[in-house]
Amino acid sequence: MPLRRAGLTEVGCAVSGVTRRSGADHNLVALGSVLAAAILFGTTGTVLVNGPPGADAYSVGCIRLTIGGLTLLILTLTEHRRGGVGRLPSPASALLGALGVAVFQLCYFLAVERTGVAVGTVATIGSGPVLSGVINAVFHRRPPPHAWMLGTGVGVTGVALLGLLGRGDISTDLAGIGLAVLAGLGWATFATVGKRQIDRGVSSTVSMAVMFCGGAVLLSPLLFNHSPAWFGTGRGLITGLYLGVVTVGLAYWLYGVALRHLTAPTVITLTLLEPITAAALGAIVVHEHIRPIGWVGVGLVLAGLVVTATGASDPPEATTTVAA
Repeated sequence: MPLRRAGLTEVGCAVSGVTRRSGADHNLVALGSVLAAAILFGTTGTVLVNGPPGADAYSVGCIRLTIGGLTLLILTLTEHRRGGVGRLPSPASALLGALGVAVFQLCYFLAVERTGVAVGTVATIGSGPVLSGVINAVFHRRPPPHAWMLGTGVGVTGVALLGLLGRGDISTDLAGIGLAVLAGLGWATFATVGKRQIDRGVSSTVSMAVMFCGGAVLLSPLLFNHSPAWFGTGRGLITGLYLGVVTVGLAYWLYGVALRHLTAPTVITLTLLEPITAAALGAIVVHEHIRPIGWVGVGLVLAGLVVTATGASDPPEATTTVAA
């Protein structure tokens, strides 16, 4: 009996070790995926600045979501061409996720229009992780992890320094800031819905495709008053395809991969790398000046990402069930 118990214990420890390594590997893939997605998100502003004349925020948003949704749909069909598309999200869940996408896209552009790029981006990117953490805490009835709270706090502070003091573009339009916070709520909503769909067995690519195609449908009436004629030009075609295929299709495919293994608040916090990418491209490509305090903000964002990523990459504690 002692020998048998010892043997079972050794097997249990071995299985536990394999589980830990497997979980850590998955977390590393997820971390790499969300950081790569954030870098792609960060290229959006620079591409828009160099876009064709007449490409207003409303029509760009509609075209971007439409092409991005179709790209995700193609990726879905490619992934599941042998075994079917698998489980689909419920209609209520799909509608809520699509509404989150539409609110995020529309309110962000409206906020930027009223407050400017710096304040609109800071308020959106700063509120998104916080609201996601609140939603997650309420849903699961437990407070967020300490590592996430610390990393998010440091990162959001860094974003504020980079976006406000770092560039000196400050606006006090309260309505615009309210729209930015609403955009952050939309962002937190569709990320949380996507995570819940994935946890229930829906493919991450299917989840993203359904939400973004739905968001494109909800915003499509805007094209009646905001002409997408710019998309018919050579420069417009390249701009539209890049924004749709790369910054939505590819980026949110990676985002979905991250949601398979990380919580929605962690994924959203890690996308704070986006403003650093945007700031670096702005300085290099558009020759925007960043004050020294802005670079302090960059350092704080990076520090916050390290804290959040470290907390997310810790493998779960092994249970004694297998070895019992």
